[in-house]
Amino acid sequence: MDPEFSRLVNEAVDIATSGRWAAVNARIEALAANPGPDNAWWVQLFASLCSQNFSEYLSLKRDHQSNDIDTPALLAWRARNLLELSVWATYCAKSRENARRVFEDAGRDVRGIYDAFLKWGAATAQPADWLDPLATAKQDLAERAKLLEGIDSLDGPYKQVSEAAKECGLGEHFAVSYKIFSKFAHPTAMRILASPDDARAARQRDWFFSQGCLFFTGAFHALEGQLRA
Repeated sequence: MDPEFSRLVNEAVDIATSGRWAAVNARIEALAANPGPDNAWWVQLFASLCSQNFSEYLSLKRDHQSNDIDTPALLAWRARNLLELSVWATYCAKSRENARRVFEDAGRDVRGIYDAFLKWGAATAQPADWLDPLATAKQDLAERAKLLEGIDSLDGPYKQVSEAAKECGLGEHFAVSYKIFSKFAHPTAMRILASPDDARAARQRDWFFSQGCLFFTGAFHALEGQLRA
């Protein structure tokens, strides 16, 4: 077995077997019970990042053990998800301001869905009784964000993960990894026309799995540093 593959996989496994995973979960539970002044949003964000990171890693492990024909593509997708989570975890851990930006961007993501439907509805001449509730929901979203979360405005673009990676000094690494994973995660021309090759597929499976483990570990380190501080 490739020693680099074993190293990356074992480092991820060690997070669970050493008790560090359990310790972080316990810390999240303690913070959720008593977040402190103006800290509930911060706890929610980091708890959610941990949950997503753990969930994607467990899915990555499960999918690596599968023999389905599309497993390499699925593992590439899982690894790409973990890559993005590692960037967001690192970005949020750099400063409270960064963490707040990501927290507020959740509302901007939802607003973007409304905007897409409203744009489509206008372009396809949908009736007012279809468009008006969407416009009302978009306005309600902005009002709830201000009233409940203290977010003055959801206007403007959300933070791009590629930009967050650059600000963390990970821009080049993110760009090449994201490109590679995307070529396999989607039915690109390369994937569509590739001839079946079991040996090649096995190598791809292991590489995507090991890279996913690498990104899981990186994200965990960033999150652990914040939650156990």
